[in-house]
Amino acid sequence: MRKMILCTLVVFGFMNFSFGQASVNVERISVQAYDTNGQVEQFQLKGNEALSFDIPAYITENDHLQRIVINGSIRNALTTTTIKFDSNNEQNEDGNYVCKEETSKLTPFLGVWGTSAGGSKGVDVRRIIPKTAASIAGMTAIDNITEFDGMVINNFPELKKAVLSSKIGERVTLTLANESNQYSKEVVVGSRGLKTINYKYCEEKPIEIVEDRNGSLEEVYLDSYPNPTNALSHINFRSASDEALTFSVTDIAGKLIHKQVITNFDGDLRLDYNLDNQIDGTYIFSIQQGKEIYNRKVQLAK
Repeated sequence: MRKMILCTLVVFGFMNFSFGQASVNVERISVQAYDTNGQVEQFQLKGNEALSFDIPAYITENDHLQRIVINGSIRNALTTTTIKFDSNNEQNEDGNYVCKEETSKLTPFLGVWGTSAGGSKGVDVRRIIPKTAASIAGMTAIDNITEFDGMVINNFPELKKAVLSSKIGERVTLTLANESNQYSKEVVVGSRGLKTINYKYCEEKPIEIVEDRNGSLEEVYLDSYPNPTNALSHINFRSASDEALTFSVTDIAGKLIHKQVITNFDGDLRLDYNLDNQIDGTYIFSIQQGKEIYNRKVQLAK
């Protein structure tokens, strides 16, 4: 390994989601370091220590070692972020900086935690995750889900499969039952975020983009997919606040391309933006809510 130049400070605060488990925060970073004689260091960070761990700084300070391996998982109710770095897998051995490469996508998400109904068909709903499709539709924790858009649900794995087979934004009908009656409810399928962050060596110092400044990442989520995109981008923004938003797009030099004020924000925003008239390169999607600004870098590659 070579002497590296520290390029950025990264603070993580992303979220966890699981169909069949309680929504419990998980923040873990594991580090292994080796010299020519074998392993010299191994440790695991959890909670706030994992969230504040400066990965580029650690790589830079230990670049004299033979190998560094870093893996992490930052999860909450609505997003799972996987963190990866292995110096043995790096191709750019002449790079002078430590950069991060992000890929992300959204998958269909209902927003319930439950168990297979004991002795009967269906799923007993035990918890509704706030700001999700189930919550917006007014589902309650006393419901039993017996059908998903006409498909009979016998257990929780079948519900998970049915949700993942649907489309984000699709309107579906759930058949629900409780102790008093059986009824139907329409639900618009929501989404959860899956993100992978790979650290790598690079030759040019990256531009630092501050994301989710206020630190309340359990309540705020911004993503854009696909990324890279060949033109059309889907933007998904969630916030515990219903304050009006300003959505803007700038190029990497800071030139304003688009600005839009959204006054009827209800906590969950989904919109599309087309970069078809722009040249290939990096663009910044920004959402301002009150004094807080949230940014996402998007790569256009036609």
